[in-house]
Amino acid sequence: MKRFLIISILCFFIYIPSAMASHYDLSDIDIVPEAVVTKLAQDKIDNTEELFALLMSAKGRDDFAKKYGMEKEAVDELAHKLELMQIVGIGPKAAQLLRLAGIDSLKTLTESQPEVLLDVLLRVNREHAITGVQPDLTVVRDWINRSKRIANHLE
Repeated sequence: MKRFLIISILCFFIYIPSAMASHYDLSDIDIVPEAVVTKLAQDKIDNTEELFALLMSAKGRDDFAKKYGMEKEAVDELAHKLELMQIVGIGPKAAQLLRLAGIDSLKTLTESQPEVLLDVLLRVNREHAITGVQPDLTVVRDWINRSKRIANHLE
């Protein structure tokens, strides 16, 4: 029993956190207009994790748009990118690439076929030149598998 408990604890610390991304400092990435980053910093919101927490609900997105002077559509797009960025390996550029490839949520990513998604990602990246580091099939499969373990979804 003691051995089972130790193994369970190790699995929790190894398996669960691996699904979640490190969070970016908002001042280090170009995902929110600079003026909004400044206002967010005044409200002690400094990283993508804190920002995503504000944007998870439709009401939160509406309130955010009003308070920070952003268009509702831009706030919705931001929320979708941040939802995808919860996955290790998906940063701002990969999230943008996924969005342009038609991945509008973690649920959509979870339901994707890796080979099909990779083909679309490569085509979209050729058309829009989002990133110089293109994903491969192993990475896309990993994103899909990790998406199945994320609990925080947009409402």
